[in-house]
Amino acid sequence: MDRGGPGFGVALERARRGDIDLRSATSLLQGARRSDRARELFAAASEARDRRLGKELTLTAHLHMVTPCELTPACRYCSISSSIPSVQDERSELSERALVRGVRYATDRGVRSIVLVGGTVPEGADASVRKTVKTVRRVSDVELALDVGPSLSPATVEWLKGEGVRTIYCSIETANPKVFRRAKPGDDRNARIEFSAMLERHGMTLGNVVMNGLGSAEDLLRSVLYLRRFRRLGYLHISTFQPVRGTPWARRRPASVPTSLRALAIARLAFPAAQLGLAEVEVEDPGSAARVASQIRAGGGNTFAGILIYRGRRVDHVEQILREASGAGFVVRAGAVLQAARRS
Repeated sequence: MDRGGPGFGVALERARRGDIDLRSATSLLQGARRSDRARELFAAASEARDRRLGKELTLTAHLHMVTPCELTPACRYCSISSSIPSVQDERSELSERALVRGVRYATDRGVRSIVLVGGTVPEGADASVRKTVKTVRRVSDVELALDVGPSLSPATVEWLKGEGVRTIYCSIETANPKVFRRAKPGDDRNARIEFSAMLERHGMTLGNVVMNGLGSAEDLLRSVLYLRRFRRLGYLHISTFQPVRGTPWARRRPASVPTSLRALAIARLAFPAAQLGLAEVEVEDPGSAARVASQIRAGGGNTFAGILIYRGRRVDHVEQILREASGAGFVVRAGAVLQAARRS
C-alpha cells in the first residue's frame, strides 16, 4: 500500500527533481520491492550521484576505538552490551601503539583519509581526543575525521579545525524519540541534535548514520529525511541491524539488506551531493564492508572504507573495492592506493 501517496512512477519523477517527502519516499520504498522498479529507482539514484559527484573513488580507513563508550546502559544492539567478554572486547580502545600501527598500515596501503571512531563520553572527551589527534599527527598528515558522538566542546571543535579535521560524525540512528529510547536507553537524542547544530555553527561538515531495523520502515525513511535540516550534512550511512551474541537484542530478527539498499537510493535522491553508503560495521555486521557493488548500483558512493581496524582484528577490503568500483566505471582519486593494492 502507498498509504494515499503518489504512485511509484509519479513519486520517482518528483524525486528526480528533488521533490521528495515521506509519502513519496514510502511509495518508492514499497514500490521498489518489485525488481523492475528497484532497477528504475537505482538507476535514478546512480544518475543523481554521477551528475553531482562524478565517478572518482576515495578510500578511507576506520580505526576503532579511540574513546571508550560510557553510555549507561549501553545501546541494546551494540557489542559493548554483550555479556560475552570476547564480543565486548571487540569494542575496546586501541592502545597508542596500536593506533600508530593502524595509521601506518592504512597510509602504507595508500589510504589518505582516516576516520577515528570512538564511543560517547557524556562528560566530555576533549583531552583524550586531542591526545589521539596529536599522536596521529606525529606520524602522518593524513586527512582526518572524527566519530565520537556528542563528546566534544566548542573549543575542541575549533582546535580540531586547526589540525585539519573538517568532518565530525554524530549519529542519531533513528529520529523517532520512542524508538531511540527503547534502543539506546543510556543515550540522549537531544544532545546529538544540539551537538550537530553546534558543529554546523563552527563550519564543520557533518556525518551521520541511521539504522534500518530499530523501528519500522517508515521510521527509517523519517530518519533519513529528518537530516535535511542540517545543511552541512556531507556523509550519511545506513546501517542494517544484525543481532549480536550476548546483547539484549541477540534474539531480535535481522533487518533486510535489500531494504537498506532501497533506502540508500532514496537518500541519494534527497542528498544528491553527499557521500552515501551502507555503514561498515564489521563487528556487528560481518561482511558489511563487502557490499560495494550493491551500494554502487543503488547510488552509493563515492567514499568507501577499504580498511577497518579494531583492537583484535584488521579487515582489508582495498583490492575488492578497487576491483568492483573499477568494474562500475570508477577511478581512484589517489594513484598510490592502486599501486599499494597491486604490490600486496
